[in-house]
Amino acid sequence: MLLIIAMGYTIAIAILSLISNDDVPHFGAKNEDKIFHLIAYALLTLLWSKVCFKYKSKHPIAIAFVVSITYGIILEVLQGQLTAGRDPSFMDIVANSIGVTIVTLFLTFKKKTIVKKI
Repeated sequence: MLLIIAMGYTIAIAILSLISNDDVPHFGAKNEDKIFHLIAYALLTLLWSKVCFKYKSKHPIAIAFVVSITYGIILEVLQGQLTAGRDPSFMDIVANSIGVTIVTLFLTFKKKTIVKKI
């Protein structure tokens, strides 16, 4: 079930990244786009790291980190190639990467703390 949720979420990010900005709701907050990117990619990293843990991948946190960063870059490039109303943004990649890094650091320190307690 977790794998299906992660896959669905990943597809949803692609769809939201490649549709017109006019179709995406706006709330008027300053830098809301970057906040959405940070949160979306933090959750993406969390979901895929949990999937990797579940399937006993050798380096689940590292895999989730690399895949999430790469996915964000690919989608930004595709925005420039496939959409008429959207442009790729380096700052979106930075926001994505910050979200990914925050979750990666959290999971890494959490894992080390749990190991120390055992």
